Amino acid sequence: MKPLLLHFLIISAILFFGPVSHGYGQQSYTTQVKTVVIDPGHGGNDPGAVSGSVKEKDIVLKVALKLGDMIKKAHPDVNIIYTRKTDVLIPLYERGNIANKANADLFISIHVNAAASAAASGTETFVMGDKYAKNNLEVAMRENDVIVLEEDYETRYQGYKAGSPESFIIFSLMQYVYQEQSIMYADIIQKHFKKNTPYGDRGTKQGNLIVLWNSSMPSVLTELGFISNANDRKFMTSDAGQTKLAQSLCDAFTEYKNKVEKGSTATYEAGANSRERETVRESLPASVSGDIKFRIQVAASSRKMNMSSSSQFGTYRNKVTEMRVDGLYKYYVEETSSYREAAGLLQQAKQKFKDAFIVAFSNGERVAITDEMKRN
Repeated sequence: MKPLLLHFLIISAILFFGPVSHGYGQQSYTTQVKTVVIDPGHGGNDPGAVSGSVKEKDIVLKVALKLGDMIKKAHPDVNIIYTRKTDVLIPLYERGNIANKANADLFISIHVNAAASAAASGTETFVMGDKYAKNNLEVAMRENDVIVLEEDYETRYQGYKAGSPESFIIFSLMQYVYQEQSIMYADIIQKHFKKNTPYGDRGTKQGNLIVLWNSSMPSVLTELGFISNANDRKFMTSDAGQTKLAQSLCDAFTEYKNKVEKGSTATYEAGANSRERETVRESLPASVSGDIKFRIQVAASSRKMNMSSSSQFGTYRNKVTEMRVDGLYKYYVEETSSYREAAGLLQQAKQKFKDAFIVAFSNGERVAITDEMKRN
């Protein structure tokens, strides 16, 4: 794409959507989770994925209603809103609008997957984003194709074309503001699915999904399993299976809500098999004793990473420090007592890890970086 066109599209998107923030410390964060919108995908004359007499629209509606009941029971103070509670088709743009009008703090779109191969199995959760989007194009196209059932869809979606970089820039800018919290919630969902379902974890992914693009709050689209897989389908159509799926989403909601309201936001930009970026906003002790050491955090993962892997750590292989913190493996490179030197080391690390950042330790404990530390 030509740079001038890209610049024009970004400006146009900002004028259309309103200003968005970029960069660490500037993004918008939801700090309370009081209203959640639950979106059962498809409906009405759009059955979604189909296998024989089994339809996606029916499965997701049952799971969505169970989820709402569970959240209400666990959190009586939370307001539950559904985009649909019956077998009707709600346009994709209207699903996000419902959440926006309600000033929702979280948007959960529930779907069922399908594939040409009957062997494909497992759960996966999507956020709006372009990383690995080409790898996830099949899912995005299937979930987006429903717009052709809507009247005047070409005007309503401003000329959106599946797979178009220009379209994606416009449709992704609004959700970017909330991408970090969306990724965090998606990752938590996958953790609970893995715990409660009999099939595999396909991970947290990014995709160009229209249903997420105009929701002005953290948003995810979760795939409960593959209707094209006999085992997945049997589980998803059973009452016990639907209860476990709903319970997984409810448990994930509770964990996410607790993290957000305690002021800790840790997120991971995920590929199919790894967590590649962490941006942390957390309350850390600022008063310290002893020598301060600065390190560069380059990765965080729910699974151990191979510290001698050149593909994962490049020239830093075998020079990485691993720490287990709050159930995560965090990876650091370099160490210095000079913040100025750490800033230089950070720039070097960013050649391999574009989202690396500086962290401070005192007596082996993570502490907040103060202005005084930077000056000294």
